[in-house]
Amino acid sequence: MGSMSDLLIEKWAAEPVDIEVTFLCPHCGHPAAAWLKVPGDDDDYAEEVSCLNPEEDHEWTVRLRKKNGIRTAYLEGQSGFDVSIHELNTSDDEDWEEPLPEPGAYGHLLDAMREWRSNVAALGTPDGGSSRNRMLFGTLYSIAEAYFSDAIIGSALVDITVQRQLIKLEALGLHDKQLSLDTVLDKPTIVRDMLRATLQGLSFHKLILVSRIAETVFGKPILPKDKDDRALAVSSVQKRHDCVHRNGFDTEGVKHTDITQDYLKKMGSIFEEMAQSLDDAMRDAQAKRFFEDLGSEEKKDS
Repeated sequence: MGSMSDLLIEKWAAEPVDIEVTFLCPHCGHPAAAWLKVPGDDDDYAEEVSCLNPEEDHEWTVRLRKKNGIRTAYLEGQSGFDVSIHELNTSDDEDWEEPLPEPGAYGHLLDAMREWRSNVAALGTPDGGSSRNRMLFGTLYSIAEAYFSDAIIGSALVDITVQRQLIKLEALGLHDKQLSLDTVLDKPTIVRDMLRATLQGLSFHKLILVSRIAETVFGKPILPKDKDDRALAVSSVQKRHDCVHRNGFDTEGVKHTDITQDYLKKMGSIFEEMAQSLDDAMRDAQAKRFFEDLGSEEKKDS
């Protein structure tokens, strides 16, 4: 039998199955979506999932069961509500390691957004159901996700204060982890490595989660303050899912026909404002820590 440290490392290294669940909230009709990390050997798993209603969320218990290699999902206590599931397949790239975040993430975002706007003008159509508009919408999300991922993960890799704040987030599932002294001695970077692996497993298109991370770690939520813009941003998460996984149709089989050029331009502005809010929050947090550290040094010297 291995040592306790070996067991802890083995437990951490075991990769769960990433499964995206989506459904319409039985209470308010708003979409609900979440990526769940399901233990690979668990044939019966349940987790609470909130709807994406920007005014008030409702939580429902999603139960996933696996029989004869086939996984199904349903809402406990709610019959007649379909739950769609999508399992992330990583079997082809198990040995591939995620690259480190790109430096200068905000500058890259601004460059990408300039090019994206040119593409909207050149390729976009007035038809809100156009496949070209859906492609541009998906590209916009990819640009925003890349920035949120590089900015947050990059900050976490170099700043212990950021690491401490991230560990407090229950959504990351690290706040109750326990490590032995032997484990820390054998692998001094284990906390940083665990955070990196956990963050790289997140879906940074989940805007509510990204905003919560920004608020917890850098002291500022990044969802739009304007009520209508916030609702538009939150509802776009499900729309993105429908475009990526259902060819533009929702769970009821209704096609999204409102992805017009005006909608794309509006969402582009919203994402740029969110990115600027995150960049400002990160800079403010760094400046605050700098002056706090400077004050501490002056007190020591006095």
